[in-house]
Amino acid sequence: MVLRELTVQDLHIVHSKGGVVTIVSAAEKGLEEHEVQGKIRSSAEAFLAKKVVVCEGATEVGFIRGFDDHQLENGQDPLSYHGVALLDAKGASKVKGMAIAFKKLGYDVSVLADGDAEKQFSAADAAGLVALGIPTYVWSDKLSLEERAFADLPWASVLASLTLAGVELFYSVYDQVRSQYQDVLDPDISEWRDSPKLRTAIGAAAKSAGWFKDTTRGDQWFKSVSAAFNDPMFGKTNLAVELGRLWEWAKRV
Repeated sequence: MVLRELTVQDLHIVHSKGGVVTIVSAAEKGLEEHEVQGKIRSSAEAFLAKKVVVCEGATEVGFIRGFDDHQLENGQDPLSYHGVALLDAKGASKVKGMAIAFKKLGYDVSVLADGDAEKQFSAADAAGLVALGIPTYVWSDKLSLEERAFADLPWASVLASLTLAGVELFYSVYDQVRSQYQDVLDPDISEWRDSPKLRTAIGAAAKSAGWFKDTTRGDQWFKSVSAAFNDPMFGKTNLAVELGRLWEWAKRV
């Protein structure tokens, strides 16, 4: 993409909203600290969108892509129709700066982040972004996506996730969960019975071993659990509610 070859001095962002056209230079004073030049090279596609969702990492990007496909299959317009690009911040510490940079460049911006890295992206950071007009969706109880999902998903979807991780992605699921569980655990995963303690262990294992830590695997993971999103009871959980809020933002802004 030619855009990647440009410097900040070459790039000007043109927006048209409500009949008003604005042009913002990527070299505008105050943007230096947000390293816009690096973002042109690493995230060129986002500069061509109208709206940007800054995701903490590749797992979130993949999971949202899967969610997008699910919504399309259920009669919704895709995120691309709404002019939305998903952006991998490549870590919690980079979320805030990336969101502010795109906001200053005139984009509509929202954030999807984990709640488990307070030192890198705190509640105060999230509140600060909201004050700047950047909606921020963070999993409750200071959990990562993996921990939140395994706390909220129906048990059938938990088992489907374990099958994906073990059978298709070749992780040592039993050993990794057992090390987190710290108790007697049946070697036959199909015999595992739902409990808060086991869900916590599974979430911790998925997070520490990185079962779904890239865009492709995040997408596969969502597809393996997509049936849960047709379950009204699951729809009341934090995972489903936050994704629903993000989707509504993408549609209405």
